[in-house]
Amino acid sequence: MLEKISQGWQFIQRDFHSHPWRFVAETWNWISCIIAAVIFAVTVPNVPFLWTYPIWLSGTILNIFCARSRGSFGTMMMAISMTIIDICGLTRLLLS
Repeated sequence: MLEKISQGWQFIQRDFHSHPWRFVAETWNWISCIIAAVIFAVTVPNVPFLWTYPIWLSGTILNIFCARSRGSFGTMMMAISMTIIDICGLTRLLLS
């Protein structure tokens, strides 16, 4: 078990040292998704979308560049799709 934890920690360190900006961006994406999900879960049915959309979008937009940097087509397409969908939702919210 300790060996697996050590290997995980070494992976994190290698990832950080190889591309620090990407590591920070992916960490923000992870944190922003958690924050948006918690806000959503705690405030349902009156979710403050003017708060959650920008938090979520900041992570998905960064994730596009991270996926491109990693060479991950699937992750990049998912991030692009989610960004487009959420921009449409935010636009509809702002226009209503």
